[in-house]
Amino acid sequence: MQITKVVTAVALLITVPVGAQPHHAATDAQEIALGAALADKFAAERGLVPRDDQDRRIEAYIQSVADSLGRHTRRRLPWTIHYDPHPGIHSGFALPGGHIVIWGGILSYMTTEDELAAIVAHEIEHIDDDQVSGRIDSLVRTKGRAVTDPSQWRWQEFGASYGETKENLCDYDGAKLAVQADYAPGAYETLLRSFVVLGEVHAPGTPAPKAITDRIEQIRAEIAEYHWEGLTKTRALRLPLSG
Repeated sequence: MQITKVVTAVALLITVPVGAQPHHAATDAQEIALGAALADKFAAERGLVPRDDQDRRIEAYIQSVADSLGRHTRRRLPWTIHYDPHPGIHSGFALPGGHIVIWGGILSYMTTEDELAAIVAHEIEHIDDDQVSGRIDSLVRTKGRAVTDPSQWRWQEFGASYGETKENLCDYDGAKLAVQADYAPGAYETLLRSFVVLGEVHAPGTPAPKAITDRIEQIRAEIAEYHWEGLTKTRALRLPLSG
């Protein structure tokens, strides 16, 4: 499978040599503080303050999944979930310093906690693989930003895609993270196929996006590569009920 070979090659290219530490514009403490400030901006701009009890319970549940994944990450950051219940946005994104936004719409695609772990692990890897740090570096270098001045930064700058190769890498490394936390890696395919099926409903006869089908083929190849075929046991999705 060529996709897996390409992603593995990218991983090797961006991996820091043993004993070395990447040098970034922000220290961990500065990145955590910047992410917290941007998360506050996000909550204020999205009208998420004050939170209702239902949203707090859902956020706490997603946080418990993030906590189980966070025990196995390379970077020791305070992985923090921020839940936005918007039903029309089916994704998440990573802010600096371990802060992760999960939109409500993506939850409607899920039937297992393993699928929830897949999306959270993907966003964690944007941070753990230093992609978010790299975006900070780029904005410091090209825009003259100060990492200690949150007023110069916008949360939307971290919601944009990192490009096909890096997004695929987050699936690849995210699946390994999920397996370490005892989640089923096939949940990636299940979640991705939900996008394909819904696309067929809303646009019959339209081929599934290649970016999605490539990611499905990648997780199949990764499962074979690491002999994860037997890791199929899933956990029930335990989203708190309203009321």
